[in-house]
Amino acid sequence: MTVGRARAWARQLAKAAALRAVTFVVARPRLDDFLRRQIYRYPGLAGRVRGAVALSRRADWQSLPILLSDEAELTDSARQVLADLRRALDHEPTQ
Repeated sequence: MTVGRARAWARQLAKAAALRAVTFVVARPRLDDFLRRQIYRYPGLAGRVRGAVALSRRADWQSLPILLSDEAELTDSARQVLADLRRALDHEPTQ
């Protein structure tokens, strides 16, 4: 494996881990609020986080599957709404 391929592989691995971490945090509002408060105590770190989020593509983390443990915590009516939304997305015509 060449150095360039190793770096590309490491970058892809880091990106995938970061996207999963973002998905995990976004799915938990209390954790999201807590981490935001902690990050913004350090202006240099906050700027880097804002920059990384701005550079990330929104579709990347939105396309990750919902964690099953989160789905299991939903109420019956919320589960029904989620199922309806998924059905609507499946039948939405592509452009």
